[in-house]
Amino acid sequence: MSAVAAGGLGLAAVAGSVPQSLVSVPQSLIAEADRAARGEVTVVAIPWSFQSNRVDWLFNPTKAKGPFNPEWTWQLNRMQFWSTLARAYVATRDEKYACAFARQLEDWLAQTGGVPAENGYNGVGSPWRTIEEGLRLMNSWPEAWRAFSTSPSFPSPLRERFRESMRAQARHILAHRSRGNNWLLMELNGVHSCAVLFPDLPESAAWRRESARLFAEAASEQLLPDGLHCELSPDYHLVFYVCAAQLYRRALESGTLDEIPPAYKELMVRGAEGPLAMTTPSFVQPRFNDCYTVAAEAVLKTASEFFPDRADFRWGATHGREGAPPAGETASRFLPWSGFVVMRSGWEPDATYLAFDVGPLGIGHWHQDKLSFTLWKGGEELVFDDGGGQYERSAYRDYALSGYDHNTLLVDGLAQNRRGPRRLERPVDAGWESTPERDFARGVYDQGFGPREVRLAVHERRIEFLKPDRFVVTDVATSVDGKAHDYEVLFQLDTTNTVVSADGRTLVARYGRVWDLRLTVEEGGEIATASGQRSPRLSGWFVGRNDLVIHPATTVSVRALARTNHVFRTVLEPVKAK
Repeated sequence: MSAVAAGGLGLAAVAGSVPQSLVSVPQSLIAEADRAARGEVTVVAIPWSFQSNRVDWLFNPTKAKGPFNPEWTWQLNRMQFWSTLARAYVATRDEKYACAFARQLEDWLAQTGGVPAENGYNGVGSPWRTIEEGLRLMNSWPEAWRAFSTSPSFPSPLRERFRESMRAQARHILAHRSRGNNWLLMELNGVHSCAVLFPDLPESAAWRRESARLFAEAASEQLLPDGLHCELSPDYHLVFYVCAAQLYRRALESGTLDEIPPAYKELMVRGAEGPLAMTTPSFVQPRFNDCYTVAAEAVLKTASEFFPDRADFRWGATHGREGAPPAGETASRFLPWSGFVVMRSGWEPDATYLAFDVGPLGIGHWHQDKLSFTLWKGGEELVFDDGGGQYERSAYRDYALSGYDHNTLLVDGLAQNRRGPRRLERPVDAGWESTPERDFARGVYDQGFGPREVRLAVHERRIEFLKPDRFVVTDVATSVDGKAHDYEVLFQLDTTNTVVSADGRTLVARYGRVWDLRLTVEEGGEIATASGQRSPRLSGWFVGRNDLVIHPATTVSVRALARTNHVFRTVLEPVKAK
């Protein structure tokens, strides 16, 4: 037994004094559970300490401190830290975790009544938003029930109130379920979880069958033919896959697999193939739309367990240590329904990779980023998409959603602004070509610019990948109204260490890692940069979501003024750092 393990459990560092079942308990779990037992929580990356473990479930610290983020109260009521308390209790049988849970539950019941509201349930400050009800029922509440049901700190009257609240929430979800987005998947998964957890409830059998049927229908509708979720965010694709896998595994373990349609497994295969195609050399997903940094194994580990014959799933789940990469003449891929082009030199760890968005807006969580791209060399992101920040109400959040924070074109200082299409009726034609020596794709933005959505110009972007390391980006701006305009192509780099040549045509971005980026304007304008700029508009910021904080970066701008039509030709190349 290690001293670290013993210290983490607060036990004497003597091997014989520690039960063998506790030796492998992670110190980090115990430390996190201890914080939760004291009422110390972190929600949407904002910590708060409730004194004496008296949680105010309707509180929101961002009201006073700003910027206001309504998600704080909503996500507090997901009780994710109850899962931590439950796991620590199972591992240690220390009653302090059960006592902490019981106190938090009693306060929640006292403050909310334990029964969902019939009006205003999805409003700001409500603990009854249906997505929270679904998440509670599929995750933290069943874990707490299983862990604490035999604890003397969780007496029978409190257990019954807990169970009745779960029942009321399942009933509320079915009466008020969402339509057509990821919320519905979480809601129905929660109902199915409650029905399987409490098979003795009179409604359970009917709830179980109905939630499984509705979930399969929704999943089939939301998963695009090329294997990505219709919100076009790897984050929310993960929500889709976790929900689908949980429901399938629960049906398998409860002996109710016959209630799952036969086509369900095909959805799970396709839902893993999409993220595999998008996986960067760092084995994460690119951060398109609202998205934190999603590890490839978050989907592919589960997929490889369900489908052990898929060597490519196992390869992605193990970061290439096992299995085999996807087969094909080239490693590049085009997903024509989601509109993502993935150009890569190969599947090796130091491969060069670019993901290019030529598709629709997405049905939710969208950004104004058509024709934007992200570029990687090995495990290093050289041209970024930052994922859009928190769901707060701030200038940084507005910036992160806009074309100003993406690798796009400005016209007269205005960024693209589109309302659709949110989903394609037919696959996009990107002029896709892929050979062992070269990849090519193109896309067109022909909608509005600025808050008034004025059609000023059409932007066509062509990207040619000359393998293994050279990308030629050609941007063609064509005036719609026949007037001259100012055109500006943006590139977003997560560094403030850049050097521009004397002629203004070449920039080298230094990241302090293995790879730098050389950006050369072969045709069309000169380079300017902005880092941490606040006025006249925000520019040069990385607005991270959950795992990365807001910090200054560099927006590279290539400008051409007073032109009717114009062509930019920019070469991007990873180069070894000196």
